[in-house]
Amino acid sequence: MSYLPKNIFTISLCAILTGCTVDNEEVGHTKYSTDQELIDEYGLTLQQSENMYVTPRAVSKIYLDTMSCMGMTATGPTVAYKSFSFAGLGGAWAFYHSVASTIWINTDEDDIVLERDSRTDKEALQHEFVHHILYKNGAGQESRKHSSPLFKKCGVGVNTYN
Repeated sequence: MSYLPKNIFTISLCAILTGCTVDNEEVGHTKYSTDQELIDEYGLTLQQSENMYVTPRAVSKIYLDTMSCMGMTATGPTVAYKSFSFAGLGGAWAFYHSVASTIWINTDEDDIVLERDSRTDKEALQHEFVHHILYKNGAGQESRKHSSPLFKKCGVGVNTYN
């Protein structure tokens, strides 16, 4: 009987010393929509959108987190979830238009080789937010050509491992 408590103590001690991490961020497949334009306290505007795998509140939080990661601020862009088939943009995950300060997230799941979910929507938003924040802070070419190390640090884009 003394063998079992001794092992539990040893295992517990090892866990405490090495630490335990649990990935609490679940990949979600729930779709959200908004039937009205929403503007948050950062100036980010979310147009009427459907087929979003993140909530409107999450879009705002992702923008705040991206600004924090970059150590820069900028008035938020306009974000819309749209079908890219109308514009001939093919299977792109997202698109940033700097002059209009607009980000489009592609809802054409059949045109994208990989399945969309909350992770892909978040990663696409982060990447496009880096473009926007860099552009608004005067990094014109840097924001368009992905040469800033902030892309790797704060918004590399959709990780296509699935």
